[in-house]
Amino acid sequence: MFALLLAMALAFAASASSPQATVTFPGMAAQVVRGQANTAQNAEYPWTLRQTLYAPTQQAAAVRFCWNAVKYTGCETKLAWAAQPVLTLPKGDVSQLLWTTDGKYLIGAGANTLRLWNLVGGVRTAATPVVGSVVQRLWLAQSRSGKADLCVSVGRMLPVNGVYRTTMTTLRYALPTLKVLTVTTLPHIPSQQKAKEAECRPLSSSDLN
Repeated sequence: MFALLLAMALAFAASASSPQATVTFPGMAAQVVRGQANTAQNAEYPWTLRQTLYAPTQQAAAVRFCWNAVKYTGCETKLAWAAQPVLTLPKGDVSQLLWTTDGKYLIGAGANTLRLWNLVGGVRTAATPVVGSVVQRLWLAQSRSGKADLCVSVGRMLPVNGVYRTTMTTLRYALPTLKVLTVTTLPHIPSQQKAKEAECRPLSSSDLN
């Protein structure tokens, strides 16, 4: 009986805790970033630490906390910056994060939307123009001017001969404006090439759809 009560007490204590991440910056003391507190009300689907992503400059870090209820999930993103208070980023319910190469901007992706934050929490948003698509991957590609553009791969289920198959499209965005530069769509991908994605083409080689 005592063992059962102890186990219940420990379980409740764990559910009432907050997930946290410890981030460190050069020459600075370690900083603790905490997510939302877990209570008995959300013990079945608690907040957990999902990702810590440092900027290339090592002067900032993005920390993502999420809960997952099988069919439903939610996330929040916090920004830790050297010698600055931790920020909870607006519209931070994203599933993917990516820093720009200069560390000035953080990019996030939801199912079909993009967010771009600066280091003081300002946010710019854009919806992917391919209706019914879901973001698969984010990466950076160098432009002819030497700057980095954002590449976003999205998948869309379409009927092909009566069978729904995934069509891949890659969108190229200018940074930090999130202006669409090119849209490149592959035709139906054979089963042995399912993982292949559309090329993130430069502006000179692809027209907007």
